[in-house]
Amino acid sequence: MYRLLALFLFCSVHVFAQSPTASIISKLKNSPDNEKLKLYLELSQNYTSSQPDSAVYYANLGLQIAEKQTNWNAQSVLLLQLGRINAFHHHDALARRFYNEALSISRRMRDAAGTANAYDNLGLLDAEDQDVSSANQNLNQAMKFYHSTRDSSGILESYQQLGRVYEEKGDVEKALSNYLRALAQYERQKRKPEAYFVLLENIGNLYMKKGQPKVALTYLQEGISNSSRQNVRDTEVSLLDEEGVVYQHEGLQTKALGIYKQAFEEAKKFKQPEEEAKALINIASVLKQQNSSKSLADLKVAMGIARKLREPQLEARIFEAMAGVYRQEQNYKEAMNALTEQHRLLDSLLKTDTAKDIAALDSSYALESSYEKIGHLQLTNKQTKSELQVGWVILIAVLLTLVLLWLYLRKIKRLNQELKASNKIKDTLFSVVGHDLKGPAASAVQLFELIETEEFTQPELKGMIIELRKQTTASLELLKSLFEWGRAQLQGIKVNQADFSPKEVIDRCISLLSPQASQKNIRIIDDAPAYLKVRADADHFEFVIRNLLSNAIKFSHPGGLIEIGAQIPENNEIVFSVVDCGVGISKEQQQAFLTGSLSVAFGTAKEKGSGLGLLLTKDFIKANDGRIWLKSQENEGSTFFVALPAA
Repeated sequence: MYRLLALFLFCSVHVFAQSPTASIISKLKNSPDNEKLKLYLELSQNYTSSQPDSAVYYANLGLQIAEKQTNWNAQSVLLLQLGRINAFHHHDALARRFYNEALSISRRMRDAAGTANAYDNLGLLDAEDQDVSSANQNLNQAMKFYHSTRDSSGILESYQQLGRVYEEKGDVEKALSNYLRALAQYERQKRKPEAYFVLLENIGNLYMKKGQPKVALTYLQEGISNSSRQNVRDTEVSLLDEEGVVYQHEGLQTKALGIYKQAFEEAKKFKQPEEEAKALINIASVLKQQNSSKSLADLKVAMGIARKLREPQLEARIFEAMAGVYRQEQNYKEAMNALTEQHRLLDSLLKTDTAKDIAALDSSYALESSYEKIGHLQLTNKQTKSELQVGWVILIAVLLTLVLLWLYLRKIKRLNQELKASNKIKDTLFSVVGHDLKGPAASAVQLFELIETEEFTQPELKGMIIELRKQTTASLELLKSLFEWGRAQLQGIKVNQADFSPKEVIDRCISLLSPQASQKNIRIIDDAPAYLKVRADADHFEFVIRNLLSNAIKFSHPGGLIEIGAQIPENNEIVFSVVDCGVGISKEQQQAFLTGSLSVAFGTAKEKGSGLGLLLTKDFIKANDGRIWLKSQENEGSTFFVALPAA
């Protein structure tokens, strides 16, 4: 939130347009250096959020010119821009280094405006990192310099940021004090910006926390009155919703309902579909006790709007509200369906956020190297001056140095690529594990709550117990796999190779998984010859067979058939196969399996899997000098092959 607001205040409106970008690049060809400095900064700002690599590239080009001209003010501005790029993409340590370097230059040049800007950005970074003490100190320093330059907009923004810092800390009184000071600054302005209405909403919320709803209403109604005069419709609807919340909190249901309906009509009139849906949710919350059928009807209309907008977060909120209404009607089946849909949407949102985090990790190397590029630029400038003074001897020495540096950097680049690949797998893995453990646990808690607070018939209670068993079984299987993976990562994979009969291990795995297969009426046939002997770690082999067999059961249709076979080709290894006639695997999923990616999948009976077991299977097979591959056609089944050395 802090970074987005800082970026919005820093960039002018035309920076975010797409069409001027090409125009700016065309101007670069014939522009003098002073003009190029401005153009490079503008391009860097254009690309800050969407293309961080390009943003860093153009900022560095501008920095080269600024250093060549010894233009300290421009260097400070460009260093602040590099800091903002890194802060926006969550590379806080590097952002802090750029901000501090810009602060050092501004203080040295006695540039009060630049110093205030640097302190302001450092305060935002501290607030994002939850370091309230440092954030308060830096923002107060920024305030001091803004006062010295009589920068009213900077003073106003510092008051708001200090208010946010104290609000995050939970210090309501200090947050209110700073917000009210910011409000006093706004009241001097004839036309109020959108931030003014957001501020009134924040002040109203804080007075609600203090238990002063009447005072909260005063500020909310002031915002509604001003927003209607200035035609700020987005803000007006939001303030109306907050006003309705206050009335509802005070038990004035009729008045709250009237305000919510007014918000709905405003949103509908000015074509704000998302606000329409939110207003309908609020209306349904009031009608839930009086007229549950009307409440559900409003929620279904809101759902139609949310689906047109493709807003899964809003859909999840509507499903949660529906579950509450169904529960009140004692329609527990529909309540469970609504909760299930809510969790599915929240899971998909978590996966999307995880993908964004991984994309941010992918760009982190480029952002990290931006600081090094600046150092290299300074070093190159010094070397160039030395070459002109001392001639060919120094040139040869520099060339030799560059060759050694190139060899060193190439080695570092290779190591960084390996490290990045490793981190990407681990980060993805922990994201999936956290997501998969959270879902079943949350569902189980809700089921326990329903069982504890409501009365059920025997069939309903049995259905809930079956669902609880599924959730806890999924969590237990995932924890077992996670334990095995964690032990392998921390201690390394220890291999105790020995000659043993695979037949006994296969029989044991079939016996262990027979109850799981019986639930789906699946028959398992073991065609592996009893005379075979394999050389491997018996525990690893058992894990591999158990995992492949469990997956085959999971993705087989009820009444299906699974065959386990083994044969000895000419290259002195035994090839085991696990064949099912289930749903099969798409070409994209097969490729993902071969490249080591993880993915969440659901079996034919909605059994949930994280892909962690297959990852461990591949590691164990590789550690035992084996191979694994698969053949599959969608809707025709899959065959996994495992090759291990013969005894």
